Amino acid sequence: MKTNFGCCLVIGSFVPQNSESEQMNRVEQLKEGLIMLEKNNYDFAELTVQFLTQLSETEFGEAVKVIQQSALNIPVCNSFIPPQLKVVGPDVSDVELENYLHLAMKRVHEIGGKQIIFGSGGARTIPDGFSRAHAQEQIKQFLYRCETYGTKYGITVAIEPLNKAESNIINTVEEAIALAEEVDLPHIKVLADSYHMDLENESFNILKQAIKDDWISHVHISDRERRFPGEKSGKESIDFSKLFHVLQEAKYRGLISAECSSASFAEASALSLPFVRNTWAAIQGGLANVKAD
Repeated sequence: MKTNFGCCLVIGSFVPQNSESEQMNRVEQLKEGLIMLEKNNYDFAELTVQFLTQLSETEFGEAVKVIQQSALNIPVCNSFIPPQLKVVGPDVSDVELENYLHLAMKRVHEIGGKQIIFGSGGARTIPDGFSRAHAQEQIKQFLYRCETYGTKYGITVAIEPLNKAESNIINTVEEAIALAEEVDLPHIKVLADSYHMDLENESFNILKQAIKDDWISHVHISDRERRFPGEKSGKESIDFSKLFHVLQEAKYRGLISAECSSASFAEASALSLPFVRNTWAAIQGGLANVKAD
C-alpha cells in the first residue's frame, strides 16, 4: 500500500522577502505554495486553519478555486485555534469559540479537508494559578464541541501533544491518548509528532499499541530544531528509521506530513522528500524480507 507524504504549507515562509512578495496577497501565496509542493513531488499539502479563517468571503472563494485547480488536495489542516481565543482559563468565551468552530470547520470542509490538528499551545496553556482540573474539563468540553461539528462535516480532530516549552498540558502521546480515551468520541483522535516526542524523550514504541487501537490518525515529522528530515546539518538527527519501523510494524495507514521550517523552504522541502521516501522504502523492504523468511 502506497504511503502518502505531504508538507505543511505556512503561507509566506517560502516566499523570498522582496518587494514583489511583500505585495503578493494571501491567495496568490497559496497558489505559489501549492505549485512549489507539486513541483517538489509531494502527494498532498497541509494548510493552517488560521489562514482559512482570516480570509474574507471573497478571498475564501478565490482560495477554493485555487485549491480545486491544483493537482494537490488538502486533507489536513493545522494551527487550529488562535492564541487570543482561549480554550482554557478564566477568559474562555463559549460564544466566541462556537462562532469560530462553525466558521473554521465549515471552511475546512469546503476545501475538502478531513482532519484538523489541535495543537494550539497559546489557546490551551493553563494560566498561572488556574486549576489544572478545571483546565482539563475545559479541554474536554472543547472536544465535545469539536465532535458536534466533526459529525456534521465528517472531520476528525487530532489532539497534538506539544512539548513543555509550547504548552503546559498534554505534552506526550500517552497523555493525549488518555484524554481521547476519556472523552471516547468518534471524531477525536491523536497526532504523533517526531519533534515533540523527541523533546519529551517519549519512545516511538508507544505508537505500536496506539496505532493498533486506532488512536493515531496523523503523523508529523521534522528533525531537531524543526529541520526537514535529511536536511544537511552538523547537529545530531532524529532516527527516522526507528520511527518508520514502528509505524510500519503497527500497520499505520494514515498520512504523514513534514511540519518544518527553513530559511530555504522550497529547496529544503525538495531535498527532504527523497530522503523520507527512501528511508520508508528501506524499512518496508526489510520487513517484507523478514516476513518472506
